[in-house]
Amino acid sequence: MDTRERIIVETGKLFVKYGIRSMTMDALAEEMRVSKRTIYEHFKDKEDLLLEVVRYHREKETGEAHRIIEGCGSAIEAMFRIMKRSIQQMRQMNPLFLHDFQKYHAGVLEQLTGHDDIRDYQVTMNLLETGIRQGVFRKEINLEIVNRTLHELFKLFGPDCSMTQDGFSRKELFDHIVVPYFRGISTQKGLELLESHRSILEQQ
Repeated sequence: MDTRERIIVETGKLFVKYGIRSMTMDALAEEMRVSKRTIYEHFKDKEDLLLEVVRYHREKETGEAHRIIEGCGSAIEAMFRIMKRSIQQMRQMNPLFLHDFQKYHAGVLEQLTGHDDIRDYQVTMNLLETGIRQGVFRKEINLEIVNRTLHELFKLFGPDCSMTQDGFSRKELFDHIVVPYFRGISTQKGLELLESHRSILEQQ
């Protein structure tokens, strides 16, 4: 790992742990035990560093999600494993990270996607297409509508969601919102797999 990648990786950890706003360039340099000059040799400013942090981690997580889809026995199993990974990561994330990102760094979001959503819709599209080929999702579903609806449902898992703030765990939300949605698009084979793989979320 070269210096630039190390700065990206370590900065990502610090942003997730403490939030973005509280981690000034001086604080980042001190935490990483590098000079501020070293950071500026690789990144123009904090916005540029944040942009590269998000790009790096999004690419890493997208690649891992595609590997899970390819390596699992079914799209249903992959869906549970991807969601379990996502829930674990959100538990470790300081809510200030997303708050600071959305409130103070709209320019980074614009550079990433042109709108206010940094998620990769291709992962869920791959999952749905794989499920149709495997016969676990109904072939007549409108993929674009189903995919976009999934991401609308995922917004309910964010720290600003009223149900999250009211104390419902993300696993509870997944069980009562996402699983029923997948039931609606599943074949009989898919329904059986939904029941047999639900225990994945219980595994530690």
